[in-house]
Amino acid sequence: MIRAIWVCALIGGVCGLLSAFVTLKGWSLMGDALSHAVVPGVVIAYIVGLPFALGSFVSGLLAAGAMALIKAKSRLREDAVLGIVFTTFFAFGLLLISLYPSRVDLKSIVFGNVLGMASADIVQVVIISALALAILAVKWRDLLLFCFDQQQARAMGMSAGRLHTLLLTLLSATAVAALLTVGALLVVAMLITPGATAYLLTNRFSRMMGISAFLGVSTSAIGAYASYYANGSTGGCIVTLQTIVFLVCLVAAPQHGILAQRRQARKESRP
Repeated sequence: MIRAIWVCALIGGVCGLLSAFVTLKGWSLMGDALSHAVVPGVVIAYIVGLPFALGSFVSGLLAAGAMALIKAKSRLREDAVLGIVFTTFFAFGLLLISLYPSRVDLKSIVFGNVLGMASADIVQVVIISALALAILAVKWRDLLLFCFDQQQARAMGMSAGRLHTLLLTLLSATAVAALLTVGALLVVAMLITPGATAYLLTNRFSRMMGISAFLGVSTSAIGAYASYYANGSTGGCIVTLQTIVFLVCLVAAPQHGILAQRRQARKESRP
């Protein structure tokens, strides 16, 4: 249980940091797509005996490449492309699970099973998280400019294509790391909710990153701890707690909450 708590806190922190970029870029659907697209990679890795991180990472990159190719070669809107690709990958993963039911645990992939993670899986999660944190520490300013204004990034000599690929790679890797903790269905919540909550609390991106990471770490650790006493799903407890915090901030945030906006509207309406 102690191991589950610190693993969840680690993943929650990485997801929280990336969540700030996802929120700023408006990539909520992209996070959803990648979290589902890694499923067939995990299944294939388990079947052939490879590290799950390798298979799911390759699967996530293939999905991202497929999205980019279809978007470039067709008139379809981005949301339609995302929906087609991630449902196709997810369906293919479920098909593989049904063909090899004795080799793969469907429940652990879809819903997560942090208490049942092997030591080798935890090592993979720690390595992925450490690499993601190191890259973010070095490139967060470039990624910030890319998410905020691609044209300005190009004008300053940055490669928007490389930054786009880097952010997609980080999202894919983090989705892989979070897969066995909260499952494929709930990874997207950990990649969106902390950043959306932090967005309501501050106007500065550096502070938003800190708040988002703190929310990711604290809610993941507390949610994992609470799941022990509730005898419930660890991922379900974590995401439910994150949603509760978001709803509280949505209503009571000092500047961007519903109550604050109503007070401001009443002040502006007075003669």
